[in-house]
Amino acid sequence: VLQNMVHCADLSNPTKPLDIYRRWVSLIMEEFFQQGDREREQGLDVSPMCDRQNATIEKSQVGFIDYIVHPLWETWADLVHPDAQDILDGLEDNRDWYFSMIPPSPPPAQSDNTPVDQSG
Repeated sequence: VLQNMVHCADLSNPTKPLDIYRRWVSLIMEEFFQQGDREREQGLDVSPMCDRQNATIEKSQVGFIDYIVHPLWETWADLVHPDAQDILDGLEDNRDWYFSMIPPSPPPAQSDNTPVDQSG
């Protein structure tokens, strides 16, 4: 139980009020991007989520919450029910906010093999 509690504390930023969580995301992502910049300068492959040219912060946060943070906190909430429900609700609100901020994907480009309508 103690190990789980420490792990929850370590992964608690997404459970904080959104303004605090967003500040932490900004700081952490800048640290990741600086690592990616150094990797690129050294001719190394850039680690996932460390490429400032390709990373989608919003998608990364949704994935982080969906696959790591939420399952952990859900387990904790079950253990201490109902005392962690507000934390879990805040986590879900933050996830929904980041999901709503994911930029729309561009439409797929048509390939040269796509038939062109010649009728009109």
